[in-house]
Amino acid sequence: MMKQLWLVFVWLLSCFSLSNQLDPNKRFPSPYGEKEKESKFWYSKAEEELKTALSRRFNTKTAKNVIIFLGDGMGVTVSTVGRIYKGQKKGFSGAEEYLAWEKFPDVSLIKTYNIDKQVPDSASTATAYLCGVKGNHKTIGVNANVQANNCTASLDPENRPDSILKWSQDVGKGTGVVTTTRITHATPTGTYGHIPHREWECDSSLPQEAKVKGCKDIARQLVEDLPGKNINVLLAGGRDPMGATLQEDGESSCKREDGRNLADEWISDKTKAGKSAVYVTNTEEFREVDPAKEDYILGLFKGSHMDYSYYRDKSPKGSPSIKEMTELAIKRLQREPKGFFLLVEGGKIDVAMHATKPRLALDDLVDFDEAVQAALNLVDLEETLVIVTADHSHTMTMNGYPSRDNNILGTTTYEWVTDKMPYTTLLFTDGFRSNFHLGWQTALKGGEYCRLNMQQL
Repeated sequence: MMKQLWLVFVWLLSCFSLSNQLDPNKRFPSPYGEKEKESKFWYSKAEEELKTALSRRFNTKTAKNVIIFLGDGMGVTVSTVGRIYKGQKKGFSGAEEYLAWEKFPDVSLIKTYNIDKQVPDSASTATAYLCGVKGNHKTIGVNANVQANNCTASLDPENRPDSILKWSQDVGKGTGVVTTTRITHATPTGTYGHIPHREWECDSSLPQEAKVKGCKDIARQLVEDLPGKNINVLLAGGRDPMGATLQEDGESSCKREDGRNLADEWISDKTKAGKSAVYVTNTEEFREVDPAKEDYILGLFKGSHMDYSYYRDKSPKGSPSIKEMTELAIKRLQREPKGFFLLVEGGKIDVAMHATKPRLALDDLVDFDEAVQAALNLVDLEETLVIVTADHSHTMTMNGYPSRDNNILGTTTYEWVTDKMPYTTLLFTDGFRSNFHLGWQTALKGGEYCRLNMQQL
């Protein structure tokens, strides 16, 4: 049995190292070459950094616009690995690379926890950073008086704090939400919803007792209630919980039982009020939207979550990138005379991390980085506050001591390792979660599964 366990471990290790499409034997040099050996090189870089910091002029204005970029699950280690991966995609070591937000003038650390958990989820953390109130695990938009599944407590107005998106609407600002997850998923729901369980995304997921007591599913809250019904731009996945499933979506992730198409209802509500509104479902339709003309824009590009960047269909019938969605949202919201609030979530970073698939997570992180840079290029930073943060982190660690030119997705060795065996630079301390049991069974039969189905790790 121990021999079988060892074989499984070796097989998983080889799958992990072969999972990326960068050559595992390729080395990634420093872009600075031999200059790094000279002290004056580092002195000059330090002087440059100091001059930049000392020349900074503090902006004490009240922000007209606020954009929050939320990299779901993108904690310190994930960001570090993402920075290296970004640099290695350019052919260099990556350690010297910068993500867009790493050159922001102000940087801080935050600590995350629930009222009832040491490690929070994306539901209760959304309440924290969007509503300013800490809550319990799996709840969204409610305070800690509401335990998970407690419909009655969630209906009490005293337990339903407003979000920054609601505050923005109250003072006449435009609002928008962009995410690569379902529009009813945890993070986006924090802008408009009040729910005692994050999984109550459509009516079929709502317990009968909750229906009797008057609780609404998240999709209905978005379409029927304030502030959701007045959000100007919604770009995401999530046709299923909205009752707008298309044939290509396949099996529904959250099938509506009431027969309602909430996407159509959302559009109808706007046109009846004399506003221009458009609903799009693919890149071709998306690129035809004129942000200078439409009052309301709804884009739902998948039945469930949008595809990982690695797999995204880039054809006209596919889905737009998070960068494209961010640009469209900003161009529409810049028309608002009193300013705007926009939330942009790189949600599939987290989904891949939960599945212990770093290559997929890192590709999405690099796309998220491009969306941040696109926003910085579009807005006036004298009147726009741009915040980039994460809601929690993951168990991924970086092992020591890979050489600087080592593939971040590959394996390394170290002289002090007693068994002299190679190990992966990246490791998940909770082990393989997705496909683990299938992988275990297949490992004992042969390695074909590794080559065909685990390349996305």
